Amino acid sequence: MKRRLPTTYYNPVSIIGTGLALFGAAASMILYVIDGLLPQSNPYLGIFIFLVFPAVLVLGLLLIPAGMLWEARRRRRGRLAGPLVIDFGLRPHRNAVLVFISGTSVFLLLTTVGLYGSYEYSESVEFCGEVCHVVMEPEFVAYHNSAHARVACVKCHIGPGAGWYVKSKISGARQVIKTLSDTYPRPIPTPIEDLRPAREVCEQCHWPEKFFAKQAETREYFLSDRDNTRWQIHMLMHVGGVGPKGEHTGSHWHVAEGNRMTYVAGDETRQTIDQVTWFRDGKPVVYTRSGSPLPDSVLAESRLHGREREMDCMDCHTRPAHEYRSPIRCVNQELSAGRLDPGIPWIKRQAVVALSREYHTVEGARDSIRASLESFYRPRNLNLPEAAVEAVVAVYEKNFFPRMKVRWDRYPDNRSHMEFPGCFRCHGSGLQTAGGQRIDADCNMCHEITAQGPAGTVGSMADLSGIRFRHPIDIDEAEQALPCTDCHYGDASLYLPKETRDEMQVAD
Repeated sequence: MKRRLPTTYYNPVSIIGTGLALFGAAASMILYVIDGLLPQSNPYLGIFIFLVFPAVLVLGLLLIPAGMLWEARRRRRGRLAGPLVIDFGLRPHRNAVLVFISGTSVFLLLTTVGLYGSYEYSESVEFCGEVCHVVMEPEFVAYHNSAHARVACVKCHIGPGAGWYVKSKISGARQVIKTLSDTYPRPIPTPIEDLRPAREVCEQCHWPEKFFAKQAETREYFLSDRDNTRWQIHMLMHVGGVGPKGEHTGSHWHVAEGNRMTYVAGDETRQTIDQVTWFRDGKPVVYTRSGSPLPDSVLAESRLHGREREMDCMDCHTRPAHEYRSPIRCVNQELSAGRLDPGIPWIKRQAVVALSREYHTVEGARDSIRASLESFYRPRNLNLPEAAVEAVVAVYEKNFFPRMKVRWDRYPDNRSHMEFPGCFRCHGSGLQTAGGQRIDADCNMCHEITAQGPAGTVGSMADLSGIRFRHPIDIDEAEQALPCTDCHYGDASLYLPKETRDEMQVAD
């Protein structure tokens, strides 16, 4: 039989390589067409289309010349052939050169398209959130319920530039190994040490020069009484800006240009602060609990464990795109949005109680939440619509992920000071300089309350000069002396006696 290619091509390695290359190319194209015809994209098809089968194609193409070289060397050792000579007078040689040039051109084109497809797919939200479904499910669900749901994961986790892209892929390779070996932590810790500096990421969209100096906000809460009384607080938030003398004001003063602060955290969650250093006009002003700077040995250990940081956006906006809300916050939001009917007696309290229990599976949580609500409403002959039960279950499924041990209290949110120390980690914490100067704890530096009270009664009560906070329930003005976190835990702790709370910490 007349052979159209050089005789060195006809060896097992090159033939297997040809088979693999054809299989990889055909499989990628077929799956690409199938993926285009499906009504909804499948993340696992993307892995095979852009990663697995292109790798098979490349392996096959590499095996073809490798097999030919191996065959040529084998023949030389056996003196079956002389040195490799290309003779354009011979048709097989011309065919080989033509196949090589055309094949290389097609290969380079397909490789370029494939590499871009692989890059684009590996940067997609689908790839980040759905490929490792169990591991990333909590982050993926929380991301879609966040204000950043239309910002691609890589915009924050990688950002522009090749350096961070390579670094992220190396980190991703380690994560794949941990996933395959089932050695990843549960829950996944917040990777603040590995995040790109916020000035290079957050400030691509949120830059301080564009902040409003003051921003009006209305915070809406529902009390835990029979009528689920709607309580509103109108505030002016001092977001930040530049004062008449060019000074920076408001909460974003902490990260204003030219203003630099570092801190040393006392634990990995950064909920206690042992030292704050403010560089005023380039000179350090150090605040510690004793007034004396921490010893060099303590600072060295803190740096080793990543507990010393330069303050940036992420130190307050701890969970900007992956927030898990507490039972109280969730139920307040559902009632405010109308997804949970505030006309159902006691629904605020009972929904929070049902969500505060510890469940080991989502399926068990659904049944137990339903049972918890029905056990309260049925004996009292109170109407409990099915829609209310489904709304409470939906809250659980968006904020609690027992397989990954993810829930709201595993991830502190330091934007405020209701359920986590937040601002109080530094302000009013006892940190002081050697001269006894403390960090100011005046709440009006960040916000001013202009009106407060039951909904419908506060509209004509606004006082732009600011009024003192009044707790919705009379607690003998303890709100003026105690931080919110001394009483508010985000769950049903305020509603139930200790023995009942202990009983709630059980498996479903």
